[in-house]
Amino acid sequence: MRPRPAPPPRPASAAALALLAGLAAAGALPAAAPASAGQTVGRAMSPEALGFTKSFVVEVRNPSPLTLENHPVVIPVAAIRDSVAWDFNTYMFALFEVKGGEYTLVVSQADDLDKDRYHDEIVVVRTLPPSSTTRLVCYWTPGRSLPRLITTDKAYAREAWEPDGPEAAWESDLAAFKLVRGRIEFYGKLQPGLILKKLPTAETRRQDWGMDVLDAGESAGLGGLVLWDGAARRPLFGAAAGRPAVKVLASGPLRAVVRAVYPPVAAAAGQATLTVTSSAFADCAFTRQDLAVSAAPAGPVLAGPALQKLPGETVVQDNDRGFLAVWGRGAAGAGEIGLAAVIPPAALAGTDETAVDRGLKLRVRPGAKLTYWLAGAWERGVTAPGAPAAKTWPRRVEETAARLLVPVSVEFKEK
Repeated sequence: MRPRPAPPPRPASAAALALLAGLAAAGALPAAAPASAGQTVGRAMSPEALGFTKSFVVEVRNPSPLTLENHPVVIPVAAIRDSVAWDFNTYMFALFEVKGGEYTLVVSQADDLDKDRYHDEIVVVRTLPPSSTTRLVCYWTPGRSLPRLITTDKAYAREAWEPDGPEAAWESDLAAFKLVRGRIEFYGKLQPGLILKKLPTAETRRQDWGMDVLDAGESAGLGGLVLWDGAARRPLFGAAAGRPAVKVLASGPLRAVVRAVYPPVAAAAGQATLTVTSSAFADCAFTRQDLAVSAAPAGPVLAGPALQKLPGETVVQDNDRGFLAVWGRGAAGAGEIGLAAVIPPAALAGTDETAVDRGLKLRVRPGAKLTYWLAGAWERGVTAPGAPAAKTWPRRVEETAARLLVPVSVEFKEK
């Protein structure tokens, strides 16, 4: 069993706390700054002077010719401990970009996804230049804890806030999503910012921040799950499917995470249980969906998201480039909206259609995680694709798919 340092039992000294307060002030983000930005700590306030005693290098590689703007980078803590720092302390660390001897703080978030008091992943949101390796230095100290650095919250999540309402909702500053009896709907925002704390309001009417722009009805909405048992279609949404067990795993400042465990589905090959972990990242307009399946027997399962058919819709699907884009009319009073799914092309096993939605059949191996992405747009909101929207939205989705499907890698080295 790999060692996992316990949460530190002792506070830092008064002098160290004063220095850490300086670090927090240096890392403060103005409201308009991108999540990947930070402020320079400088030579006089080096990480060692701030109380950090150990360090290693994190290299993030973008192998593509594309600029990956505001790209979420998820760093597994287990990989750090297995490779460069077995006793890495997630309760006192900071990431820096070092240039010319000056240290610029990189805002990060450590998440405990299984709620055992040990962080499992660290998240940063960075713009990665084409064909580049971004080099960050992680400084840390065993046995102490660091107060949360002062940042602007750009992600938030919450569980149900009213009887028989949504099971949960999650958002970035650009987009907000909700789970409604297994269906996914989304809110349109008129400007960047967080809105879920303001609910409940009259969601179907326009508010100062925007409105609920998608009414899923009997469809899957924006990516409700379906399991295929041979030719039979088994929706995991609606009253007949039962409600998933939902838990908020992280609520910002850079990432919001909601996990939904669906009731077991009886299939010819055995019983299957689907779990989807939904993440919204700062400065990103999509939700990342991590789908896991437990099944008996342990063979591949066909499952995946479905997108609602919209009135007056334009549909573009490119299986080789891994996307499905829909543009049409949204909820009453909302005007036109866009729906999109981005999937790994190699995972796609086929599609199907009903009168109300289109499903994407993905091969999911039990015990493995399959990642895909969902996005929505509103003609009046911050995510508006520009005119003519019916043509511009598929092009934007295609560009987003190209960036999200880049195999970004993370490596660790001793400093």
